[in-house]
Amino acid sequence: MIKRFQLILLLAAAICALPAVANDKNDIKLWSDGPLTWSDFHQMLPPTSSEASQLEVELNATPIQNGIGSSASVRLEARAMMHRNASKTSAAQSTPERLRYHQLQFDLLELMRRNLQEEINNGIDGATVEKRLKYYQDLYRQRMRQIAQETKSGSLEAAVASWEENIESQLLAVGTPQVPQVTAMQGCYGVYAGVGYDSPTGSLRDNFGGSFMFHVGLTGGFKRLRLKADVAFGQPSYRNDNIFNIAPDSEGRPLQGNNSSNATHIMASVQLGYTVLNAGRLSITPNVGGFYNRYNWDVANYSWDKDDEGRDVRSITNVEKRSLHNFSFIASIDFDINLNSGVTNTSLTGATHRERWTSSLRITPWVAHSKFNKCDPTVSGMHIGINISYLGLARLLKF
Repeated sequence: MIKRFQLILLLAAAICALPAVANDKNDIKLWSDGPLTWSDFHQMLPPTSSEASQLEVELNATPIQNGIGSSASVRLEARAMMHRNASKTSAAQSTPERLRYHQLQFDLLELMRRNLQEEINNGIDGATVEKRLKYYQDLYRQRMRQIAQETKSGSLEAAVASWEENIESQLLAVGTPQVPQVTAMQGCYGVYAGVGYDSPTGSLRDNFGGSFMFHVGLTGGFKRLRLKADVAFGQPSYRNDNIFNIAPDSEGRPLQGNNSSNATHIMASVQLGYTVLNAGRLSITPNVGGFYNRYNWDVANYSWDKDDEGRDVRSITNVEKRSLHNFSFIASIDFDINLNSGVTNTSLTGATHRERWTSSLRITPWVAHSKFNKCDPTVSGMHIGINISYLGLARLLKF
């Protein structure tokens, strides 16, 4: 379980750090943008350079998201791209014949793209997409070596014309496959973890101090409904030496007291919520549910004696564990601020289904009730707290 949770967090971190495929729009030219021109080659080689002109291209399969939140759609698009900033030429090599050869290279890449897009449209899963992408990348390099050899790098006009006719006929046969819209399914699931602070009120505060809490939880939902379950741990101060009102001995001396200044505080809750706002990067979900609350601490049992001068001398006979727990209610509001969205090739369960992973900052004010009847007198009050969490939410994608 720990290893799987670590993998989930690593995957979430990787998705959060995923850059856009092309940040410099001026660098990218798609095959669909039109024929190559020498102005697309942004690196100019010096006149003395012996290096040949070079077309830098890339074939990839990119999930492109439109919109934010549960209404967003995703297109899984195969793209044939030229990188202008990395493509090179020189004044001496900027000839129509050399440009024709580079256009042949770009046309071949577009043929690979269309074949890959056709397979994507037929519904292959994420892991298979990666395998087929690598296959077409390798096939492109293999064909380019063959074309370079047979055309002597574009210097044999008849061989270039033969390859142009061959690739053009294949492009016409394949056609231009449409890029399907991929929508996120209505169900979702995920994890969240973070820190918070719990401040008790009423007689609770007279016995237990406030404390920082570490928490982790699981969440799931359908449409606007949300269900979440979490546990939290903290170590508040313990302020009452005799919360159970143990009677003193005949001389009024205490027979029990704290053995530690801190208690252990464990909280767990299951809550049902409904998202009332999901606009832009913000969603708001009020929740209500059940709340389990437990304090644990150590107490020492005392025995008393007299020293040689008749003064009371206390000694600890043994140490016992004490606890208080109850079930009650909790209410909270989740403010989820979307930080980043991406598409994974496999689901968090290990299945080969693409998912849209959304990373969010979750801020949750909450209030819960506690009442401990075993104490003398009864201890009760409210817990008022706030949690700050990282939330990773996954939705299966539907083609």
